[in-house]
Amino acid sequence: MLKKKTINSIILTVVMFMASFQIEAQRNYSLEELIRISLEQNYQLQIVRNQQQMAENQNTAGNAGMLPSVNAGAQRSWQILNTETNFFTGDSRSGSNALNTSLNAFIEMDWTVFDGFSMFARRDRLGYLAQLGELDTKYWIEQTVSDIAFTFYQLIREQLLLESYRQSLEISAFRLNLEDQKRRVGTGNALRYHLAVIDFNADSSLVSNQQMRIRDLQIQINRIVNFDPSQEIHPSIKNIDLQGLSNIDNLLEKALINNQELERAKLEEMIAEANLRIEKGNRYPQLSIFGGYSFNRQTSELGFVESSRNYGGDFGVRVRFNLYDGGRQNIRIRNSLLDQENSAIGIQDTRALLYSEISRFMNMYENYMSQYRLLQQSLESAGRTLEIARQQLETGTISGFDFRQTQLAALQVENQIINLKFSMKAIEIDIFRLTGELPEIIF
Repeated sequence: MLKKKTINSIILTVVMFMASFQIEAQRNYSLEELIRISLEQNYQLQIVRNQQQMAENQNTAGNAGMLPSVNAGAQRSWQILNTETNFFTGDSRSGSNALNTSLNAFIEMDWTVFDGFSMFARRDRLGYLAQLGELDTKYWIEQTVSDIAFTFYQLIREQLLLESYRQSLEISAFRLNLEDQKRRVGTGNALRYHLAVIDFNADSSLVSNQQMRIRDLQIQINRIVNFDPSQEIHPSIKNIDLQGLSNIDNLLEKALINNQELERAKLEEMIAEANLRIEKGNRYPQLSIFGGYSFNRQTSELGFVESSRNYGGDFGVRVRFNLYDGGRQNIRIRNSLLDQENSAIGIQDTRALLYSEISRFMNMYENYMSQYRLLQQSLESAGRTLEIARQQLETGTISGFDFRQTQLAALQVENQIINLKFSMKAIEIDIFRLTGELPEIIF
């Protein structure tokens, strides 16, 4: 009687596993919804957007040195003196707590009107840096979309594996219950029963470990979308649907147009070219115009002058030319040339990397697709084999060990299909990220 209660409690555990899964699955999120939330709330994206705004704020004519600088100032001072003056004539003059005042005010302007065209190069450089900030934001958005999509489909895979392990656990519970019934009626033996217990416990551990993996992925998604870590997230879809890929030439063409890393390499080359123009501009003379207006008023209770007032303006032209600086300017120009050359090499390297990555991913995708078609055929045979083995186990035609091997073979085929579909989906996500199509395809 006690053994029967034990078996019933084990089966009840299986039911509770299934029930808890159904309760958890009630809270569903679509991939599009998670991405929208993340783009609004993700802390890293907020930082990147602020950095983009900072780069845009820097992109002004004044920051490039094209506009004049105008300064104004004023000063008011008081001076209290105690003086005593003796003259050669024998006369003397003294004062106590004599007050002197002074008022100064000025406005001045300085404008560099020519600096060897460096100001125009600086303006171009600031524009490129602003574009680079915008590109960094797009890159982070694209990377965030990729991370969420990958984790989202990984969560679907783990839930599919959990369902597969649960089905295997149900079969193990059926076998355990069957062996227990045979023992109680005297047709079974202790060895088969304990083997069934071991297999059931092993399948229970698989279910438990799988639940842990799912929870870990949920926490990862919560971190990306800035949810509370305790929140349980479940995909609104239950299967992994493949998008499909076009031919490699079409993918490479799109990557050369839309890839963010290649676009960044091109911008870095333009920035290097602007830096070179700035350094070359320093070889030219610098021409500035300046002007100002000042006002000065002083009063004194002692001395020969009771008060004075001066005001007026000044203006002029200033020319500055660097005749010799120890060759430092030539060194800066040579280094800028090398930096520009490195940027051009970086573009070629990024193109080569794109060709390599897309070719590698396409080779893997086509290979996985061939394996997937074969496994689909094996899955149908594995299902039929498992059903036949189950019937034979009930009639005693096969042993529990043989049934277990059949069960594991069917489980392996099903799990291989699940893992293979996820691997292909991960490749699709990577390729669409490289071609710049990922956000467009998801939305």
